[in-house]
Formats: sequence, C-alpha cells, structure tokens
Amino acid sequence: MPVTGGNVQISSDPLDDEHPSITDAPDGSILVAFDREISTFEGHVYFMRSTDNGNTWSEIWNSNTGDWTNGVQNWPVMCHPPGSDVIYCAWNDDLINAEYFAKITDAGDPASYTAEMLPHDCEGWDEDRHTYCIDALDENTWAIGHVGHIIYAGYDLPSSCQIFYFTTAFDPAGAGITGDEDYPIGYNNDVTVSTNLFWMVWDFPNETSGTSDLLIKWGHPNDNTDCHFWPDMEITSTADYMDPAIDASGENLCLIYMSNDNIYGDFDLVCKYSTDEGKTWHDGSFPSQPQVDEKSPEIFLSGTTVFCTFVREGNLYLTKSTDLGQTWEEPVKINEVEGTVVDEPGAVDISPAGIVWEDTRNGNKDIYYAPLPSAIINIESISGGFGIAVKVTNTGTEDAVGAEWSIDIDGLVFIGKHSEGTVDIPAGGEVTIKTGLIFGIGPATISVTVAGTSKSFRCFILGPFVL
Repeated sequence: MPVTGGNVQISSDPLDDEHPSITDAPDGSILVAFDREISTFEGHVYFMRSTDNGNTWSEIWNSNTGDWTNGVQNWPVMCHPPGSDVIYCAWNDDLINAEYFAKITDAGDPASYTAEMLPHDCEGWDEDRHTYCIDALDENTWAIGHVGHIIYAGYDLPSSCQIFYFTTAFDPAGAGITGDEDYPIGYNNDVTVSTNLFWMVWDFPNETSGTSDLLIKWGHPNDNTDCHFWPDMEITSTADYMDPAIDASGENLCLIYMSNDNIYGDFDLVCKYSTDEGKTWHDGSFPSQPQVDEKSPEIFLSGTTVFCTFVREGNLYLTKSTDLGQTWEEPVKINEVEGTVVDEPGAVDISPAGIVWEDTRNGNKDIYYAPLPSAIINIESISGGFGIAVKVTNTGTEDAVGAEWSIDIDGLVFIGKHSEGTVDIPAGGEVTIKTGLIFGIGPATISVTVAGTSKSFRCFILGPFVL
C-alpha cells in the first residue's frame, strides 16, 4: 500500500495549531480546519482549502473575523454528507461557553462559512467541552459528539459523553443533545450514523474491576430523545480498553480500540465489525507489533473497506482492510521525519479527502496532510426516466479498475429487476452506470452497490418509467 504525495505542510504559525479536521467539499476541493490559541482569553478556528488535491493550501476563512473575534474557539469538526451539496461543521467556544454549528454551501466563498450559523448557548450547564467528533448518514441525518461537564436537572456529571443529533438537515426543530447519567465519567467519545441508527462509543473507568472499559450505545431520537434509554453494550475484561474509534457505511460497522489484554501488557489495537447494523458483532484482526504501544486509532469506512491510522513510537501509520477488518495490509509510515507525530486526543483525522495530523518537526505543532492511497467510491445520486442512471465518483488517489456494480429493485417489477457489470472509475473522476429497460408498477426500493459501497433509494415505477 504505497503512500503517494508525501507530507504537505498546511500551517506554519509559530504558535501551536491543534485539533485538525478534514473533509472533501462538493466542488471537489479539500477543506482542513484547526484551532490556534493566541492567549488565555483568545483562540480562533482556521479553515484552509486546497483546489489541487492537497498539494497547496490557502486560508479561506477564520473565526477572527467580524462578530466571531471574541472567545477561545477550538475543536473544529467537519463532514460532507454523502451525496449532498453541503458541508456541516461545528466548533466550541470555551470563553463564552457556546457551541457553533455551521452549514457551508460554497467551500470557495468566505461568506458561506457564516451565512447559515446555529449558535448553541451552553452557559451554566455544559462546561469544559472537548474531544469533538462528527459523522453524517446524509444531508438530513448527522451528529456531533463531545465530552463535557454537565450540571443539569439535578445531575452533576464531571465528564459526560454526549451526542448532539440532527434529523431534519440543519433545522433546529429536529435537533437535540443527550447523554447518559449512568456514566458520569467517560472519555474519548466517538459517534457515527448507520442506515437506521445513531451510535456512541466511549471508554469509562470501571469502579468494580479497576479497569478502563468500553460502552456502545445505539438508538434513534425519533424513538427516544434520551440516549439513557437507548440499548447499550459494555465491552469489559480484566485488561484496559481505551480510545475507541467507530464508523459506519450503510449497515456495516467497524470498531477499533486500544487494549493491553496480552502477555506483555503493551497496548495493541483490537477490531470488531458488524454487517447487520450491530445485531451481531464479530472479532476481526489487527497487524499490531508485540511490546510496542499502538495508540490513538482513527478510522474511515467505505463499504467494506476500512482505513485506520494509529500512532506507534511517535510515528503515524496507515493500514487498510477490504473485508471490514478481518484481514489487514501491512501498515506504512506516513510522516517523513522520525518521531514527530503528536499523540493526543484530536491530533489526527482521516476522511475520504486524506489524513491530517499535528506534527512537531519544526519545534511547534503544525498541521500536515497526506492523501489516502486508494480508490474511494461514492454513490452520489440516482435519476430515473426510462431506466435508472447512477452517478458514481472516486475521491481517492488510485483508479478503480474493474469495479463490480449491481442495481437491484425490490417491488412489483416484471423486467429489469437486476442489473450488474464492471466499470473503471479514474481517481478524482466520475462515471454513470445505467440499467436497461425496466417494466413494473408501484412503489419500489432501488439498491445500488459499487465496489462494496451500497446505497438505497425509494422510487415509484409506472410501466417503463421510473419516478
């Protein structure tokens, strides 16, 4: 698994730049956000943009602008919901005790970064927020996770893991925040969104065993807005389990976390995966080395392909699995200068757009970038008419050659119920796959799979016409 493109420096200020987040943009550019603390009472979030696949970067907007100059703003997170024309982002403000949620519709227009903004007042009940994360199923369904000190409704939770969910795109009427008072102390919260469920996972101190264990919770706010009542599962042993990373792709889930459950007592990484949206979980593998700590995993899942970064002895490594974590390729080192990668919460991020991390090779914390060495397949949109056409993109750095695809229709269909083939998708390019004649009647569900990435759409069929 060769890594192409080398290490590209994004930030170079003498002050420390921290907590990078990376996403691809609908216009094909790449965005990276990070924070910089100027003083005890001042800090800002900076957005950098690349229009040449990460080779060069320029600042597009920062929060030291206009109405946003006050406060200590930090922990930015961003994501581009699959198939959408928007970017969702959020960040924290420690000084005025608020959170900001933003909807970016034009990555190249600085005005777009504040055109649609939802400030959330946390004064008096949610303090010391940190360890932010973000994920989205689509434009309507997305979530932010963080850890904070909650004083609310008679509860005092020193380190509560919370999820801020959205179920109606950027409309606050479909948003809410929830945590679980049964776990007043938790760390390293991560969230994801699968086809039908929101997911949270964090580590917590087990007072009975004296170990660090994991808790997974899943549910949907349409069923219950309080995650205290969502189902959950503890992952426990006589060893320590810490710093979980979780991601979903459709009904596929992958979970990777630190564990010292071995004869040497060092931290290895452990993988679990599910193909049925968490109904059953299976043990995967991981290419850990004995007697060396592997820490701070971050993952990105597309179909059944998992990319995982982790830190080993001050270096950043990347490994890849094409079967949800059952087997893995040999890890490759990403940073070009030995031992300069920061091993702290929020110091590394990975997405379809690539990898960003905090690096100290210049004597302070700067942000660096490297691309993902793979084809990344995205099912962007579907259109009907006489037959079905599906737009598919490859946001990776390698061509997808001979990618298998299929289109299946579940409904009253007499002709054209199943189509399949292979397609080549160049890196950074897009193709359209099409069915032949379809004939049926009534509502139906269209299921599209391309190179292991799947997506479903609802439609109505009227004879040979798909609506």
